[in-house]
Amino acid sequence: MRRRVAALVLVAVAVAAGGYLVLSGGGGRRAPRAPARGIEIALDDDPVFVRQDHYSRELAFEQARRLGVSWIRVVVPWHTVAGASATRRRPPAGRIYDWTVYDGLVRAARAHGVQVEMALAGPAPAWATADGRVGVDRPEPGSFAGFARSAARHFRGLIHRYSIWNEPNHVAWIAPLQAAPTVYRRLYAAGWAAIKQVDPRAQVLIGETSPHGRPGKVISPLRFLRAVACARCAPLHADGYAHHPYEFADPPERSFPGPDDVTIGSLPRLTTALDCLAAAGLLSTPAGSPLPVYLTEFGYYRSGPHALAPNTRAAYLVRAFGIAARLYPRVRQILQYLLVAPPPGYPGGQFDTSLLTQTGVPTPAFKALAAWASGRSVGPRW
Repeated sequence: MRRRVAALVLVAVAVAAGGYLVLSGGGGRRAPRAPARGIEIALDDDPVFVRQDHYSRELAFEQARRLGVSWIRVVVPWHTVAGASATRRRPPAGRIYDWTVYDGLVRAARAHGVQVEMALAGPAPAWATADGRVGVDRPEPGSFAGFARSAARHFRGLIHRYSIWNEPNHVAWIAPLQAAPTVYRRLYAAGWAAIKQVDPRAQVLIGETSPHGRPGKVISPLRFLRAVACARCAPLHADGYAHHPYEFADPPERSFPGPDDVTIGSLPRLTTALDCLAAAGLLSTPAGSPLPVYLTEFGYYRSGPHALAPNTRAAYLVRAFGIAARLYPRVRQILQYLLVAPPPGYPGGQFDTSLLTQTGVPTPAFKALAAWASGRSVGPRW
């Protein structure tokens, strides 16, 4: 649930081992964690893992290891990899995208035996929006396909999981809101086709939805899902459904009252909806099965007006991860959003669900989650 946009990640040998893809790490290679113990544990903190704005990436990976993390998610704002061309009304000829910043993350992740999953998201360059400005006004699917194709080509053999957009049911990510389901369906279909054309074995996730509706701001995720996978439309395929089941302030067992909303305590609403869509032939895996679920953002506030007491937050977080783990293998992953607290005045810093202080001191939530996660993570898999 981002209110900020991430700013501005190859050379590897992939070695198949034991049914898992193990990426060699150059000098100082590390063995991957042992697989097959349950749900994937993941982290997302772009200011740290991508840009190292206020904390060392190397130290962050060491702390991630204590949490049993086997995946790092990164959100790639489309316009940032387009560079100076992003503000033009017409797309430039020739090579458009620069992935250098993300190359650094991929190399570092490989060295630590961790996989990277990439959410290809907005804001879009000016030449790919309806209003001709950098932003989220009806991004053009053909141009998005080129963006997705570039990512898949550049990271083929290195990144094995992509998702399409971020919180497309939120007006901050696709506008106007009433057009979002149609716009997203077209973006997703274009992204799926482009990635699979370049790298057929890569996973592509649909969704990345925000947890609950707000009039004029957010379409409830299940209402949005039904509109995307509409009965009069051609079937959609995906390798999984990504969702952000934030609860924020209440115990994780609470079932959010809105029937089309999905928080951590109401995940069966989502799996039931996905079962129905698969049965109707509207949205399924390529094999026709209901989609598995990836919880690609979660956390409780550490600071701000909605922050919980430290020990309460620790208890809620562990219970939430436990809820997801008990639903494995239908729920394949749960991700902690933010590792390190943002410094004062940092853009988007009011959304603080971090586990470490600004200087890297573990909070009670970090300690509790590390204790829970011990022995539960799975190795990199796809």
